[in-house]
Amino acid sequence: MDWISVGRVTRTHGLKGELKFFPADRDEVVIKSGQRIQFGETQSKVESVRGAKSPFIVKFDGINSIEAAKNVAGQEVLIAREDFEPLPEGEYYRFEIEGLKAYDDTGKYYGVVEEVIATGSNDVYAVRDEGKEWLIPMIDSVVQNIDLEQGKLIFHCVEGLFEDTPV
Repeated sequence: MDWISVGRVTRTHGLKGELKFFPADRDEVVIKSGQRIQFGETQSKVESVRGAKSPFIVKFDGINSIEAAKNVAGQEVLIAREDFEPLPEGEYYRFEIEGLKAYDDTGKYYGVVEEVIATGSNDVYAVRDEGKEWLIPMIDSVVQNIDLEQGKLIFHCVEGLFEDTPV
């Protein structure tokens, strides 16, 4: 089974086994009640999630005391890939973008998307290959196609995007 990291539980909250949960992506809260999760070698289910912003307070099945919660504090929380909610067409989870091969619209290969950087207005894809790095903004005029099945991201190299493109 393919497990995806969604954040980390950091410390206990109260006496009944609740923990503070910091999502890996502050904009994507993907953990919800009833969901299967894994931390370390342990699999469990989310009993409850509360809070309006990070950190969220989570309770896992089987963790009912502060002592039990201390044993998992600091661990990464993983969710099975198939348990993620489907997104509307044209929207993607960050873990789906990372690992795509990036090509410009002429077919030139640039590298692999290794990181998705949240900037506030739009994400930026960090594409790296052989010691070089290119930052590609996720805006409609630049990113033309994302094909998850083929593992490709096609972008248009607009003027000024890279050092060797004229402004």
